[in-house]
Amino acid sequence: MARHSAERLAAHGGTPVRTEPLLPGYPGGLLIGEEEKAAVMEVLDSQSLFRHYGPRPLRKVAQFERAFADTMGARHAVGVTSGTAALMTALAALGVGPGDEVIVPTYTWVATVNAVVHLGAVPVFVDIDDTLTMDPAALEAAITPCTKAILPVHMRGAGADMAPIRDVASRHHLRLVEDAAQAVGGRYRGRRLGTLGDIGAYSLQYHKVITTGEGGMVVTDDPALWERAVRYHDQGSVRMEELDETLPLGNQLMIGINFRMSEITGAIGLVQLRRMDWIIERMRAHKAAILDGMRGLPGVSVRRLSDSEGDTGATLMFFLPTEDLARAFSTALIAEGVPATIAWDSGQHVYYHFDQIIERRMFAERHCAWECPHYKGRARLEKGMFPRTDDLLRRALHIDLHPLLSERDEFDIVRAARKVAAALL
Repeated sequence: MARHSAERLAAHGGTPVRTEPLLPGYPGGLLIGEEEKAAVMEVLDSQSLFRHYGPRPLRKVAQFERAFADTMGARHAVGVTSGTAALMTALAALGVGPGDEVIVPTYTWVATVNAVVHLGAVPVFVDIDDTLTMDPAALEAAITPCTKAILPVHMRGAGADMAPIRDVASRHHLRLVEDAAQAVGGRYRGRRLGTLGDIGAYSLQYHKVITTGEGGMVVTDDPALWERAVRYHDQGSVRMEELDETLPLGNQLMIGINFRMSEITGAIGLVQLRRMDWIIERMRAHKAAILDGMRGLPGVSVRRLSDSEGDTGATLMFFLPTEDLARAFSTALIAEGVPATIAWDSGQHVYYHFDQIIERRMFAERHCAWECPHYKGRARLEKGMFPRTDDLLRRALHIDLHPLLSERDEFDIVRAARKVAAALL
């Protein structure tokens, strides 16, 4: 009956709910303004863009690191050049390398996998559940004698279920790295995401909760891991001001890499960090209003969260009963002026299923990771080996949110969802 009486969809020639596009979901990016400009100009005027020296150094990166650690409730933070750099630095600090396996979820951004492989280790994938994060129940079966670390990913603004994941890690004496790139500032049972494992990695890329365009952070409470992270990201040296007084005399240098954050990045980060909790508060409020308006839609089930109070509100995700309905729903919502993307398609986040990972395409003919002589494991990967992940992500839609949504924007998203549901479900 609903399909006969429903309003004609824009996809079928009807009038769209809105013709003006919604602002894209760039939470921190949409707020860039005079404060960031002033912070950048202060650094430029100092002529000291490098964190360690210059004619009038302002130590913006060091300030940002201290402020970020305090905000997250961690003892230490290390500013780096990207979320990928943060993951590599975190894994390197733990000693992950050739011969090791690192357990990762099937739904993540490719950087999670790249970081593991570039350190010479092997990614071992495990299924997700309806939270769209690592399924704790599938985790234990993936552990082998080669497993060195577990790397849960806090996807689309919301945290993985860390309590059972931590239990598994503890029981098997494994290190725990959190990829909090997509959920900066989120929480799990009152604690900030990224601080529940041995070490946490964050991204400050433009699409994230707060942004410096590119950039990342590593946090830990362990001073030994902090020292190793500092060394790795700064060419193996100990030139960071805060470490110079704490290292014992004669401490040997190591071989590292350059992932140092610039003073301009640090200055912008300080401004954005002050806005983080307000951004999250607004996004959560918008999401709650939209979900309230969508309540009771037949055939639509909202993504389950492991801790709804800790959600950043950056993404609204819901499932349709079948893949065909999900695609029709997505197409119809887009025609109504509401961007709603299938999780399977969006940004190509299902990297267990992508050829460059399955075929192990590296830039050198001879490389380590899977082919490393130290590796004694038998990790395999092929398309379709995680049917549960495939089913969930082919039926899941996501709508990116941001703090500047208006009441009219909320109303239009709800109206479009109800209009499409009336016609299709």
